Amino acid sequence: MSKTNFGSALVPRYLSKLFACVALIWSGCASVQLAEDRDAVFSQAVEAHLNEEHTLSAAAANRYIAGSSAEDPRYDRALRILGESTEQLGFSYAASLWFLDVAQARRDPDVVDDAVRGLERIMGEDAFDEATILRGFVATDEVGSLPPEQRGFMYYHQGLNSLRNGLDEWALQQFARIPQGSPYAMRARYVMAVERLTDYKLSETEATLTSILEGDRDGRLPEDLRRDIQRTLARIAFEQGRYRDALAQYQELRKNAVEDPSLLLEMAWSHYYLGEYERALGLLIALDAPAYSSLIAPERFMLEALSLRSICQFEPARNAAVRLRKAYGDALDDLYRGVPLLESESLRRAARLRTGGRGIGEFRVRLETELAMIEDLEDDLGQELSDRLRQIYSEGIVEASRREDAELGKEMAAVSEELLNAEEGVRLILHELGVALLRGRRRPADAPPRMRIEESFGPDQILFVFQGEFWTDELDDLVVTMEDRCID
Repeated sequence: MSKTNFGSALVPRYLSKLFACVALIWSGCASVQLAEDRDAVFSQAVEAHLNEEHTLSAAAANRYIAGSSAEDPRYDRALRILGESTEQLGFSYAASLWFLDVAQARRDPDVVDDAVRGLERIMGEDAFDEATILRGFVATDEVGSLPPEQRGFMYYHQGLNSLRNGLDEWALQQFARIPQGSPYAMRARYVMAVERLTDYKLSETEATLTSILEGDRDGRLPEDLRRDIQRTLARIAFEQGRYRDALAQYQELRKNAVEDPSLLLEMAWSHYYLGEYERALGLLIALDAPAYSSLIAPERFMLEALSLRSICQFEPARNAAVRLRKAYGDALDDLYRGVPLLESESLRRAARLRTGGRGIGEFRVRLETELAMIEDLEDDLGQELSDRLRQIYSEGIVEASRREDAELGKEMAAVSEELLNAEEGVRLILHELGVALLRGRRRPADAPPRMRIEESFGPDQILFVFQGEFWTDELDDLVVTMEDRCID
């Protein structure tokens, strides 16, 4: 396990609500009928918005905006209605652009707060345009006279952006401006604690994070932040060699993060360093579950070979190299043939699944999904709004694809290095196995002392032989029972 890899996701991403419009499609609404008079169509938009008739309010607001300009005193109010209505319909990208227009221009102070709230919702729930919304406005614009909740949101992201750009003092100033009681104040404490890990202040960071958890007596700590804190505490314990403490944190974390396969890999490393090779191998087998097929972690095969080597199971250890080749053979072949990174489809697929490439990839998929939704709702939206949405999404997809290529280039370079390092590590282990055959079945000097796992059985415990079927509630309990062939 790579050490000093703390807090890998400070701002977690959530998968979007892709089918928010299903109920509307099933409702069988007739084609939208819009007023021709500008005052009448504005009133129609307002009334429909109040009645939660989202397609009608969006279509009416769009018609009003098309016939006016930014100097119109009702322009931003219509934009807000258009943003909120399209957000409800599932068009989060278009809605975010309309919210951004209102918030950035600040033409009508009465609706700026609503626009910023809209951006906050979209950033918290859906894959969104980070370059335009986050770096182009939220992390860089003036906060102004927003309400405390929105000020906390803005100052937090501005501080986070400053940290990422090496502006530590500015980040501290921004975090200090977050109003007391804001949920973003706790997030800022977490970020600053993790930042201290760059100076290897493990105990100090651990104390801060523990105090955040213990101080949450009223349950206000956001669940995603709680998971990040627990994971960082587990990694600190691992780094300090307190593998049992690390496992306790991981097991607590697994209760609410069963969908995260990387936790199993980190747990497997902890078991390995405890000498619990059977448990480490069991968790590695769990990673073969179809639900975890998205995990890109070549190191798992090196850990498999290390664990098997440590109990002198030479032939199965050799099979780890075969499994590495089976999983990533196409990508390795492309690397050895000198195929340019961006031209390797196998490396591109792997890069899309990594944390760095996932955000922009999810955003592009989000745009494509929302573009496809227009056809389903076209009769209700009307031709004018449908055409406008198609233009917005067509242009957005082109730009998202361009950014994705740029981001994937970095991720493909990283995954290439990981693949080559893993294969080199496995080859080195295979070489050591060959030497071990000559010197007898002695346990490798660098292998942690084996800790035998004694399975106890009671009336509520049953042992099943694994037959290749993966059940979610059993993945953490898999154990590989193999003979220890080493002669100590």
